[in-house]
Amino acid sequence: MQDLSIPEALKDPLIRQMLRADKISLDTFAQLLAKAAKERSNRLGRIDWNTSKVGPGFLRQGPPPAE
Repeated sequence: MQDLSIPEALKDPLIRQMLRADKISLDTFAQLLAKAAKERSNRLGRIDWNTSKVGPGFLRQGPPPAE
């Protein structure tokens, strides 16, 4: 099964029902998904995909973000 895109998740009837039950607005949920996607993208962008620097099957991540 393939993951839903953000627009697909926002249109999904089961997700909308869950949001209503939890009293979470669609806008709030959209902002949460966008923030999570951005953070995930930032983390994947710091991965050194050159596996010759580490053993096979391992990925070496860059330094954590400055806080």
